[in-house]
Amino acid sequence: MPHVGSEIDANFYRLIHRMIVTPPGGQNGDRRSEPRAPYRVAQRVAPWDGTRFPDESEFVPVQCHDLTRAGFSFLAPAEPPFRTLVVEFGTAPDVLYLAAQVLRSVPVVCHASGAWMRKPGLDDTTLLPEMHGEAGRPMFLVGCRLTRRLRKSI
Repeated sequence: MPHVGSEIDANFYRLIHRMIVTPPGGQNGDRRSEPRAPYRVAQRVAPWDGTRFPDESEFVPVQCHDLTRAGFSFLAPAEPPFRTLVVEFGTAPDVLYLAAQVLRSVPVVCHASGAWMRKPGLDDTTLLPEMHGEAGRPMFLVGCRLTRRLRKSI
């Protein structure tokens, strides 16, 4: 299978170029082959069976966390019950649909300020850590690899 970069058109590269600013100080401990950048934008995702493009009603909004040429991550209230998905990037009329594979899902605690931390190994979600007196809510940070561009049939 060709590298994901060869399958995504110039519009996607322009989209990423507008969104990515390499953080100062490098990527300490980052195992990714592509630099990642914060991408705190709401987008939509839908489960994908690998054949049929999802119906409009199957898309749900998610809060994205970061973005690279090869993948992205988002926050979800529960661990996704699917392994492949379609992500909708952009806004009309410049909407791009990409297939992605869920690589990992990590429990985290999110705060209203936007800060988050890995969830401690607690079974009782009422004992979530506080940050500056602000209680957190349990979420999942879902990391995905982009696999190919999709076209929505009309």
